[in-house]
Amino acid sequence: MKDENNLIDLSLYKLFYLVSQNKSFSKTAELLGITQPSISYSIKKLEDELGVSLFERGNGLVLTPEGEELLPYVEEALNTLYAGEKKVSDLINLKKGQISIGIPSHIGVFLLTDIMKKFNQEYPNIRFKVTCKPTKELFNSLNLNELDLLIDCSPLEDNIHDFIVKRITKEKCAFACNKKDKDLLDRVVSLKELNDKMLIVPLKTSSNTKFLTTVFEKRGLVLDPDFEITTSDMIAEMVDQEIGVGYLFEKTIEKYPNLRKIDVDCKLPEFDIFLIYKDSLLSTATKNFIDFVTKRYDIK
Repeated sequence: MKDENNLIDLSLYKLFYLVSQNKSFSKTAELLGITQPSISYSIKKLEDELGVSLFERGNGLVLTPEGEELLPYVEEALNTLYAGEKKVSDLINLKKGQISIGIPSHIGVFLLTDIMKKFNQEYPNIRFKVTCKPTKELFNSLNLNELDLLIDCSPLEDNIHDFIVKRITKEKCAFACNKKDKDLLDRVVSLKELNDKMLIVPLKTSSNTKFLTTVFEKRGLVLDPDFEITTSDMIAEMVDQEIGVGYLFEKTIEKYPNLRKIDVDCKLPEFDIFLIYKDSLLSTATKNFIDFVTKRYDIK
């Protein structure tokens, strides 16, 4: 162990490592924004302390055998220090980090709230910023690095080759009525009969309604809703107020005590739900959130 009165000057070893990588005093000086004589003086000081020459000066700058012997130890030590710094930074981020999530409201209403609640119990100081917009707008924000991750359902955007895409669950859609509407409960209802009701669906541009339109067309029917609503919450509220029959994810229907699922005479669309993100840009807090969701849904 080195004498405590003759402590190692780590800055000298860092300079030694940088010069060995750049093979130049002048280039290292330029990169660090200091003068070349300062670099030369520091290396000479380290050589004097060790009692050996570390570099052969000539037409080029190369390590001496002693320098070659020293280099891997210095590199290992610096890597250990960098790892320690990152660990400390990670701990700070887990105390003060923020996770920015984009999610369409019709998914967020049933999926995200419970996840954030349980994650917050483990990491109470992490802040969430949740943006609910149409898929195309959210995907653009993700592309611009304005979001850490996106949670959305199929079909996905075409241009996803730069992203990590993880399927976390599959969710079913269903029609719902108010529990007072006994005529639509405890039996199988045909699409034709539903088509004569006051239908409340998401916007026609949404993937949910596009797929539903196809289901109707296969039955020779034209989907002609009375209401097109942006948010699932509002659709559920309108069904709760007995305005009509709503089209929602089953998990959303379960969240409202006065809503009941209607059994229909055909298979309604199911959607895969995905996590989408750029792996290289994740903060520690976001990585922990993704790990948390992955374990929750037992993703392999």
